[in-house]
Amino acid sequence: MMVPFKPAFPVDLLLVNPGDKKRIYQGLERGLSAVEPPVWAGLMASFIRRKGMRVLVLDASAEGLGPEETAGRIAEIAPILVAVVVYGQNPSASTMVMPAAGAICTAIKQISPAQPLLLVGGHVAALPERTLREEEADFVCDGEGPVTILELLRELKGGGRRLERVPGLFFRCGEGIVRTGSATLVEDLDSDMPSPAWDLLPMEKYQAHNWHCFAHLDRRSPYASLYTSLGCP
Repeated sequence: MMVPFKPAFPVDLLLVNPGDKKRIYQGLERGLSAVEPPVWAGLMASFIRRKGMRVLVLDASAEGLGPEETAGRIAEIAPILVAVVVYGQNPSASTMVMPAAGAICTAIKQISPAQPLLLVGGHVAALPERTLREEEADFVCDGEGPVTILELLRELKGGGRRLERVPGLFFRCGEGIVRTGSATLVEDLDSDMPSPAWDLLPMEKYQAHNWHCFAHLDRRSPYASLYTSLGCP
């Protein structure tokens, strides 16, 4: 049974880390697989929150939620914008996350058809138009994400009538697809995005890969992963 969840404040942005470990590992999903914190979702949360927005992160992978359970949680929270963050711990691993991300998008639109929904991540940025055509999302981002998410949130909070002003965005218009200009990169990392929003993540649920600690398999938790740089050289 899904435990009801209602945040103590209205939510502007809900970032979702997709996953469906139960389907992949079945009965072994609790003890066998590693559970890594979603660094990119945490960084985006930190950036958006520093701009005065109210943000939550739903780590469907760590929580062991399937697509329907994830969509149910989202319906309870009812944020202004949901952003499904398609990144693996290896940046090139984001395509592997797409089946789970797509299933979550479909479940969200079945439960909450009017919920504004954005896909962002490495696979999405590489194939933005194809992703928008293939998945049940309202928007996709063709860049790294933070600036696009911020400007899309501001536009949606203002009524959402001028989406073409949001940089780095693809969205449908009638039978066609609109592409806006590129978004700027985050330049001042120390000020705008110094670290993930650890307090928004279920830190007690993360555990290291077993090959990280063969001699100490009873000490796989707590676990965190740290990045010392941002982006490719």
